[in-house]
Amino acid sequence: MIEAFVQRMPRDRRQKNGLFESDSELLELNGQIWALTLDQFSPEEDLFTSEDPEKLGANLVIATLSDLFATGAKPEFFLQGVTLPREDPLRFSEGLGRGIRRILGDVGCSLCGGDMGVATNWRFSGFAMGSFPTGRPLSRVMPKGNVSLWVTGTMGDANWAALAESPTPSFELRLKESRVIAQKACACMDTSGGFLEAVWCFHLLNPEFRFDVSLDLVPLAVGVSKEAEKRGVPWESFLLGGAGEYELFFALSEPVSSETREAMKAVGAVFVGVAQPNAENAGVFLRSDGNRVCRMESGPPCPREMGEREAYVKKVIEMAKQLRGKK
Repeated sequence: MIEAFVQRMPRDRRQKNGLFESDSELLELNGQIWALTLDQFSPEEDLFTSEDPEKLGANLVIATLSDLFATGAKPEFFLQGVTLPREDPLRFSEGLGRGIRRILGDVGCSLCGGDMGVATNWRFSGFAMGSFPTGRPLSRVMPKGNVSLWVTGTMGDANWAALAESPTPSFELRLKESRVIAQKACACMDTSGGFLEAVWCFHLLNPEFRFDVSLDLVPLAVGVSKEAEKRGVPWESFLLGGAGEYELFFALSEPVSSETREAMKAVGAVFVGVAQPNAENAGVFLRSDGNRVCRMESGPPCPREMGEREAYVKKVIEMAKQLRGKK
């Protein structure tokens, strides 16, 4: 859908990234590279709950800024478009504003304006710009060599909440982690569409690479395994679903030494696999208990294409069973 929409759209010679190559648009302005990102959120598509407007406001800013963090940018400016719900819009606005203000204050990012309206349901658009203290933007394109794969935080709780129709968990602000990643990583993206969607996206941008990801090493959020067992579904379902945690999934060129592990542990990052150029056997291979489970033949189901929620959930569970070698 994106490719069809942007076909023959005018591009500027100062744009430095191609389509899908980076979480943010990279633009050269007066000799300096800037990262620009725009995200839109709604309860219908993103399934963010609004029982706590302050938590929602914080989550919306974190979700917007994660695209800057994934490119190694330092957030500088923020603009927003807010549609308030008709039911008690003032209370919603006050709570939402507290959450937005808290995160922008933690980051040191300035709110530079926006727009506000009222409709049946809330909707939010966040635009952010960031500069590069290291002078080196990160993209999703790998260098031509072996790399190790790492991820911050824990996975699966956003999809768990969406499936159970429970309150959306609080997202973590990865400001400190992003500073270390900006210095050490060679490629990065966020997990806004779920963990395995991020793995698949890396594969699409680096089709000559073989990705070996150990599912047993992926850190699951507390309660995800128990919830999967309770519902009788593979826990991989919560890594395949499209509700993301907005964590950072990144690659390092340096060897996976004890020193590297300790350095990454200090910022809450966990080693989950490797990737290497391998034209004869390229693709995504998911491992469990030290053995290859299967080759991932396609990306996770797309909720935008599936339409009906029940059909989408069924497709995700079916694919998770295939990944486990079960019928």
